[in-house]
Amino acid sequence: MPRFRALDPSLGTVVGAAWKHKAAFSSTLVCGLALFIVAYFLIPPVYESSTSLLVGQAGTDRLATARAPAETMISLARIAESEEVIRPAIERVGLEKLQIAESSGLLKGVGGKIRALVRGEEANDGPIISDMDKAAAQLSKSVSVRTEPNSEVLKIVFRHRDPVVSAQFANALAQSFIERQIKLLDRPGAVDFFRVQTSRFDAEVERQSALFHTFVTKQMTYSVDDQRTLLLRRSSELAAALSATRGQLAEKQGQAAALTAQLRLLKPVTQSPFVSTLVDSLGGKALVGPVPRSPSRGGSIEGEPPLLMIKVYQDGIAALFKLNSDLAGIRDMQTQQEAEVAKINGELAALAASQTEFERLKRDVALATYNAEIYAKRTVEEQIESDLRSAKLSNVRVIQGSLVPLQAVFPNGPIFAALGLVFGTILGLAVTLLIESLSADSTAPLVERRSQSATPAPVANDQPAGARPVLHRPSLVASMAVARDRGPGQVSSRQA
Repeated sequence: MPRFRALDPSLGTVVGAAWKHKAAFSSTLVCGLALFIVAYFLIPPVYESSTSLLVGQAGTDRLATARAPAETMISLARIAESEEVIRPAIERVGLEKLQIAESSGLLKGVGGKIRALVRGEEANDGPIISDMDKAAAQLSKSVSVRTEPNSEVLKIVFRHRDPVVSAQFANALAQSFIERQIKLLDRPGAVDFFRVQTSRFDAEVERQSALFHTFVTKQMTYSVDDQRTLLLRRSSELAAALSATRGQLAEKQGQAAALTAQLRLLKPVTQSPFVSTLVDSLGGKALVGPVPRSPSRGGSIEGEPPLLMIKVYQDGIAALFKLNSDLAGIRDMQTQQEAEVAKINGELAALAASQTEFERLKRDVALATYNAEIYAKRTVEEQIESDLRSAKLSNVRVIQGSLVPLQAVFPNGPIFAALGLVFGTILGLAVTLLIESLSADSTAPLVERRSQSATPAPVANDQPAGARPVLHRPSLVASMAVARDRGPGQVSSRQA
């Protein structure tokens, strides 16, 4: 059995072994390169086609003018990779062009067969997979959707052995994705739902309006703020008028009291009990101070009053009558003004008490009206969106259709050549190191035996302390054996 000798794991050892066995290294390198070249020509070529789509520039949703977020782009990419998009694309292109096996065999591998045998099932048990299912499962591995960074562009990529079929299927995937996206955005029954809600809130508006109208009519409250402002203005005006009336009343009472006191000094008044009583009744409570009494007959003024005093008496009585009637009118006006002020205060109190209910009913009417307007607006918008979806208008557009590729993406010639060189180099180095290890191990036993014979045996040092040590030299026979193993050209100058 061959024995291997451990080599020094250094770059110099590897390079030296490759240089020493360069023929084996070169042949191994050429074989590795030829292997990859043969694989390049034997592997069927695969072509890649791509279609670019723009999302969010024209569509039916309200966010069509805004940039689609990254989450939305990732979601659209997952939708484009789903079988719901791949299956319609297969139907567009056809199973024959895609070169998918049309047999309805079982998709059950070796593991499935072994499992069936263990369970005691027959080989034909299990669901039968259709050609469409097999095609969708196989082609989904060749479809990839990429999102371009910092943009709203989706790129659908498909790989196939036929370049024409690759381009056709990529375009079919784009159209299927657009149709799928329109279908997902479609909301059947949404228009009818919003119409029902609009009718319901219209009825609610009518009901709340009727309640509000009944309350307003009953409480005579139409606008709390405006009515309060008007009532406060009227109350202020009535208070000012009432103050003026009271001042006027006091003025008239003073005039009547003064005129009554003056008339009592006249002789026609003092001499006639009737006139004196009349003056007292007309003056009434307006008289201030004690009533002057007429002097006794003995102390009275002799003679009849002159005509001038009679004229003064007449004018005074007339003025007293007028003052009395004015005082009655002013008192009635004061009473009316006080009643008006009390009524306004009562209306303000009632208005404050009904303000809470008024505001609640008003708020209910406003809320119902707002909801009705919102649903009416959403009904119109949903109807417009439904019409746009029915017209097959989507917010996804094709900006670059797929063209027939002119060059295969796999296998790549330069990459295969580089891989062949790397593989051949590694394999060549491994072979040269193996040869070097085997060749070095063949001479190892002889050299080891001769080296052991040339090694001096240890001598016990039995000399006393302080004595000069004795040097032991190798024997001549061992030296000659070493020289013979080294060869005639490797004898040291000392041995010569």
